[in-house]
Amino acid sequence: MKADQIYRTTVQRMRRPLTWGAILVFGLLWNVTRWALGHESPPLDGEALAPFAWALFFLVLSPLPWQWTGGPEPGARPFRGLLQAIPFNAFCVLLLLEVLGAGMPGHLGPHGMGRGMMGRGMHGMHAMPEMPDCFQPHRLLLLAAAFLCFAVLLGGVLARMERAEESEDLAVKAAAQARLKALQNQMNPHVLFNAISGVAEMVREDPAGAEKVLVDLAGLLRHLLDHGDRTSLTLAQERQVVEQYLAMEQLRLGRRLQIHWSWDPDLDAREVPPLLLQPLVENAIKHGIGPERAGGELRISLRPWGRGLELEVANTGRSPAGGAQDSIGLRNLKERLALLGADPASSFRLWREGDWTRAVIQLPGGGPAHV
Repeated sequence: MKADQIYRTTVQRMRRPLTWGAILVFGLLWNVTRWALGHESPPLDGEALAPFAWALFFLVLSPLPWQWTGGPEPGARPFRGLLQAIPFNAFCVLLLLEVLGAGMPGHLGPHGMGRGMMGRGMHGMHAMPEMPDCFQPHRLLLLAAAFLCFAVLLGGVLARMERAEESEDLAVKAAAQARLKALQNQMNPHVLFNAISGVAEMVREDPAGAEKVLVDLAGLLRHLLDHGDRTSLTLAQERQVVEQYLAMEQLRLGRRLQIHWSWDPDLDAREVPPLLLQPLVENAIKHGIGPERAGGELRISLRPWGRGLELEVANTGRSPAGGAQDSIGLRNLKERLALLGADPASSFRLWREGDWTRAVIQLPGGGPAHV
């Protein structure tokens, strides 16, 4: 990992409730154990805080040398990680021993740990006229060596666990991305199939109109090919695709199709999944306006919704039957919203209101998170 990646990983580690829960439990259990063994209850000084400091170091900082590579690799190889972990952890252990005055939980000498805490480091202990046996240099060296070994081993285990979790997350995201891509690829031929079906209806009745529709169909195909490999489009680009589709339907239905746009141009730069609006428009024409002899009215709206946005397609005509609710386009849309992190139950609604059928998509923050 590079420095910025390690920083993000460390911040994530510190934000985990489990990390702070483990630190809190370790510190409390150690202090309670000392008190239960007959030692005086430690005041809120370095002696009581020492186990929390050691737990923080072991759980948060010890994995760092195992993660540093300076490149895109997720972690250091075992030999390199060991060479980096030993000096890093040795420095941290000596620094903590100096600051805490050999304040490792469990340093149970005749005077507990209080004599060496906060303000009297190792230098202060060497200046004592009579040094307790537990503070002898060889005892401190053994203590430091034990801390060092534990930090090196625990850091390696934690770094390896985090790499495994990251690999699993990447695999899940890759699977979701593949599924999302498959759904998007399913939509492209579905749109073209319905458009070609409309052209076929016009060939006998209006050959000249069918020729114009074929030109628009070529433009629609060009848009679908241009955006086929993308996971998101701006709303301006999404509107272009819908306008191309509506141009064909307008030639086919003529005055039977009345189109009205209520579009906030300030939201044009927001990005959304491709073909988010088109299935709603297609559903409104196919199941609502198209079957009616008199046709109907289609209203397409884009407006702010909190910090996000709201897309609405409303149409007159027939109310949506079960086939409209379960159409390929709408099922595809709901599944893509779910894969992108939005809740289809709350982000998408389709209902009848008087003479109007309304379909609404609400995306907080401008759109669901990309996979």
